[in-house]
Amino acid sequence: MEQTLLISGTSFLLTFLVFPVFIKFFKRRNFLDDPGGRKIHTARTPAMGGLPIFIGFCIAVLIWAPFNVLRDVKYVLSAVSIMFVIGFRDDLINLRAYQKLLGQIAAAMIIVSVCDIRFTSLYGFMGIEEIPIAVSYLISLFTIIVITNAYNLIDGIDGLSGSVGVITTLFFGIYFFLNGQTGFALITLSLCGALLAFLNYNWAPSKIFMGDTGSLFIGFFLSILTIKFIHYNHTHLGGEYIFDGSIGTAVAVLILPLADTFRVFVKRVMRGKSPMHPDRTHVHHILLRLGCNHAQATGILVTVNVIFVMLALVLKDFGDIVVIPAVLITVVALGAILDLIFRAAIEKRKEELRERNRASRDEGKVVSISKNAG
Repeated sequence: MEQTLLISGTSFLLTFLVFPVFIKFFKRRNFLDDPGGRKIHTARTPAMGGLPIFIGFCIAVLIWAPFNVLRDVKYVLSAVSIMFVIGFRDDLINLRAYQKLLGQIAAAMIIVSVCDIRFTSLYGFMGIEEIPIAVSYLISLFTIIVITNAYNLIDGIDGLSGSVGVITTLFFGIYFFLNGQTGFALITLSLCGALLAFLNYNWAPSKIFMGDTGSLFIGFFLSILTIKFIHYNHTHLGGEYIFDGSIGTAVAVLILPLADTFRVFVKRVMRGKSPMHPDRTHVHHILLRLGCNHAQATGILVTVNVIFVMLALVLKDFGDIVVIPAVLITVVALGAILDLIFRAAIEKRKEELRERNRASRDEGKVVSISKNAG
């Protein structure tokens, strides 16, 4: 316990202290994100907040993690570092989509083949257990890439990606600690501390954005934790701190990026557009259009994420056959409610616009009659 508090506290303190230095440096060097287009910020803002997060996270791990832990997680940290470099390079000079994808696959292959962190079965999902090793590699790679990019896509408003990162790392960090997985508990809680420090500078009005420098390596790290959790949890069923529904619990914890990305992709395809076509149809965009500010929209979405984590805790003793449908039904219900509210708001605004137009026409007629009478 002492070690986990030390590593998370050190990570928080280091990151908190270096952020002002980097903010000033980025402004001086003109490393700023310009407003306009699909972007919803209104002032030029530094956008490489992932750099101080990564520095605080790594230094805390190097200071407090025992040598045996560093030996066990060295390849994980290496792959995470590769993703950090890819994001940093993309923030400096934009990479093409295929270049980022190739980099993600290369880093993911280190996790799957060298670290052997992968799905070795479907863990009873749809009644399937064992799978061929080729299928294991493909599913694991697909999962890593999906979670990495889903997390990247929710980095759209102040405080959201950092808050989701804190919730997820806190959940997985406590889980690994309680189950004796010291190495993963330490590095996970170190990142949690760094993200808490980041939120001090990213809460509306934001002084700095995470950027791809942060969102890619953090999303990548969360995908590793997800696979590790599902595999370890399923192979230790019956333990005191084990969830009977491995896959459903992981989906509940990461519900916000996963559900939002799936929803947006489906809507784009239904409109005949590429699923990768950028737009402003994410849930946080909808909340802003409904009149919420950044802090309110983030607060609503974080609350929803916490509710799903609590749902997973309540259903701890139920298998995936119960947890997965419960999570999906709740997601669909909340999504339908949000769509109804959004459509009602659009209709209300259209009606207000029609009323204004009628009032303008009537006023124009009155003015015309007055002139004719004169």
